[in-house]
Order: sequence, then structure tokens, then C-alpha cells
Amino acid sequence: MKRRDPAGEVSLAGRELEPVIKTYDKYYELLKELAAEMAENLSKLINRVGSLSPDLRKILTITRLRKVPTQDLRISAVDAGSNGKDLMLGYQPVSIAVGATFLGVNKLGRPIIATVKPPKAYFDDEEGRKFSSLLGYYLMYRVALRLVEHSDILLLDGPLYLPRNYYGPGGRNHSPAYLEVYDRALQTLGSLLRLARVSGVPVVGIVKRVRSTYLAAWLGLDRYPDSLLSTTLLGEGEAVGPVPIVSRWEDMVPWLDRPSMYRPWALYIRRGAKPFRLDIPEYALEGSDKLASVIYSLSEPSTGLPIPVIAVDRLSKLTDKQASLMYRLMLGDLSSKIGIEGVDRTAIFSLQRGEVD
Repeated sequence: MKRRDPAGEVSLAGRELEPVIKTYDKYYELLKELAAEMAENLSKLINRVGSLSPDLRKILTITRLRKVPTQDLRISAVDAGSNGKDLMLGYQPVSIAVGATFLGVNKLGRPIIATVKPPKAYFDDEEGRKFSSLLGYYLMYRVALRLVEHSDILLLDGPLYLPRNYYGPGGRNHSPAYLEVYDRALQTLGSLLRLARVSGVPVVGIVKRVRSTYLAAWLGLDRYPDSLLSTTLLGEGEAVGPVPIVSRWEDMVPWLDRPSMYRPWALYIRRGAKPFRLDIPEYALEGSDKLASVIYSLSEPSTGLPIPVIAVDRLSKLTDKQASLMYRLMLGDLSSKIGIEGVDRTAIFSLQRGEVD
């Protein structure tokens, strides 16, 4: 009697989890088959959302945005960049944050920049990369604290709340430095939100790459992506929301004076080809329509994003070219400080395989 392969009993989205195995000369043929399968999957998803769209527009609050004067508004924007090199000695995280204040879309004064000394070389590459990004959030909130009292609106490039499922300490062991920065980032965000509310300044997270499913959760639908729903629902100059953000925002509660005032809400704006998401704390919801119109008016047509956010995003980028320059400067410094004899320094100082100088 022939025994059945147990692997054949496993299903993946209704299909058997059985690999397609061919000889390597069929590589491009296999890619073509995979592309056809992907097109089939996505077309079903798009058609399903398209058929729901007319009814959803009746249920949801769709707002028509209008151009409003912004030339007298002080708009501050902050972004953070992170990068590093995976050395044989370990991953060395680097993060900076840049903030600037604008009168409308015209920059006021000089931007400010913040960083901290790298804490150590991380032997765990995954934690090192997460640490540099988390450090960027912390620095962004610190810079924002410097700008909030001189602003009418404060824009953060990214979500308003730390994605706990990625940065949270659960699921693995983290170094004391990582845990310290995670807590300090939450604490600093709490300080920023409290100061902003007292100062009457709305803090808005500008999320350019929308990967959430908040709209679907609010509507009780399957986990359709917000990016697809908002693109299908909205025309140019329209907004949908706000809807509550389903997140572990409770982690923020110890750092807030009145937690209910800071619950995050999401509002989606269509400017150009792709919508983007605004994360708005509850204390600023009353004026969310006006806030959305201001941000829409500040947005550049080709990218669809607010000009102040585009500006600080460009200033804060730590490109591979810049990271490589830092790496070469570091090597020059490092060579004079190593006293070990008989060691292949070329190997010790080199990048891991796949890293680019």
C-alpha cells in the first residue's frame, strides 16, 4: 500500500501546500506561471473591493477637501533616517532626525538635526537594524518637542504610535539598551502629545506607505488593505474617516495624563495617484476636516505629499553612499586604535558578504 505524503495534506489558502519542482531550464516558465497566479489572486481582490465601493461610499464619511490659505500657518515637520553597515565586527546602527518649521511651504530659519552616539556594535543583525529604526523614532520625538510650541501644526513623518508588533519587546530577548530606548521613545512621545494638547497644537503622523487594515476592521470586512480600499473609494481631493486605529496604543497609557484624549484615529487623503494616511490623536479630532484641507493644500501634486514632510524626508535620509562614507572614515580612525598583533585586520574590518561599500 502506497503511503500518502503528510505534506500533501497541508493546505494554504484552500490549496495543497505542494511545491512545484522543475528543472532549472524551466525557470522563466515557472516565473510566468507564478505571475499568472498572482494576477488571478489580485484581480479577485480588486474586483471584490470595486463591487463593494458604491455601498461603502454611502456608509463612510467622504469629505470633499478644499484649498485653504496656508501662508500664515507655522507648520513644523520632523523625520528620522537610519542606516548602518553589517561589519564582521557586528552591526553598527546610526540614526539621525531632522526638523524644520515652515510658514506655509516656505522654510523658516535653519533646520535642526539630532543624533546620539551609537551605543555599541550589535552582534545580532536583526536587533541592530530594529534598534537603529527605533532610535530614529526616539530622536524624532525629541526634535519635535523642540518645535511644538513654535508651531500651529506639527507633522511627523510616519505613524503616530510605535508599531508594537514590530518594535515591542515581546517574542524575543532584547539587550538592555534596546529596552531602554523602547521605553524612552514611548515616554518621549507621551511628553510630546501632552505638551501639544496643552499648547493647542495638533500632532499628525503622515503615513506614506499605507500597510494597515483599519478601514476594513472598522467596517467588519475581511482584511482588505487600507491602501486598496482608500484608492478605490476616493477621488482626487477627497478624504475618508476618521476611523479608530486598532493598535496596542495602551502601551502609551503610563505616559499620558488623560489617556482617552490621545487615542489614535486614521484619516485617508487622496492627492494625486495614491492616498496617504493621517494619524490624528483624539484631542485634535474636532477640527480634523479643516486639518485635512490644510494638509491637502500643502501637498505637492506629483507626489501627493505635504511639502514640509518631503523637505525633511530628503534632509534626514541616510543613504548607502553616506553610510559608506561614514564606514571609510571609521576605518581610518579604527586602524590607529587597534593594538592587536598578528591579526588579519582586513578580515576584521571588512563588511559581511552582500554588504555594499
